[in-house]
Amino acid sequence: MNPLIFNLGRCTLFGGIRVGELERIFENVKHRISFFLPGELIEEQNSVCDEMLVLLQGQTKAQMQDFSGKVITIETMEAPSILASGFLFATENHLPVDIVSTAKSAILYIERDGILWLCKEYEVFLRNLLRDMGDRLTTLAEKVWMLSLNTLNQRLANFLLRQSDDLGDEFELKTTKEELAGALGVARPSLSRVFSEFVAQGLIKQDGRQIRILDRAALKRISGHTV
Repeated sequence: MNPLIFNLGRCTLFGGIRVGELERIFENVKHRISFFLPGELIEEQNSVCDEMLVLLQGQTKAQMQDFSGKVITIETMEAPSILASGFLFATENHLPVDIVSTAKSAILYIERDGILWLCKEYEVFLRNLLRDMGDRLTTLAEKVWMLSLNTLNQRLANFLLRQSDDLGDEFELKTTKEELAGALGVARPSLSRVFSEFVAQGLIKQDGRQIRILDRAALKRISGHTV
């Protein structure tokens, strides 16, 4: 068995399943592993999703192109994690995004019938899968809400507040400015300008990717939250 599969022990989808059980699982489940270099297309927008994709190694991003040709980054994923779990059992099981490798990556593909077998054999797997789908719906709802905000100042303030809620008032950005700009639906120069404004106003301190929140109350006012 490919040693990369043992990385699944750290993946939330297989949480609660002993590593020793993985060998039995992959004797019964049809699967394959493919490798990708940075910048390579893993899955194309509108392609049929009939396999579960698990990122065993590396990093990927999901992006889509709007009618003007602008590319928006929807999500960045690091191994080990599940990719596009919500589309496997959808009536219209076509991927709405391109999935692109941003580092040397290894993808495990598991056929849909294999996923159904796992759900029957391992209740913990079924629970993990349903939890992942629910978490992704929550993330999508938050993303839609953020993009509904009228100004970039609101979007960035909201993003910084959410990051600090998870990581504390001092944290490191996990993405580049280019990727964050795509996620917020704006051009990079516009995002850099608002970052500079926030620094000048004493709302944050910035050193490269390192961010420190200095005035949480002001950021809440900008984002539209009540203080």
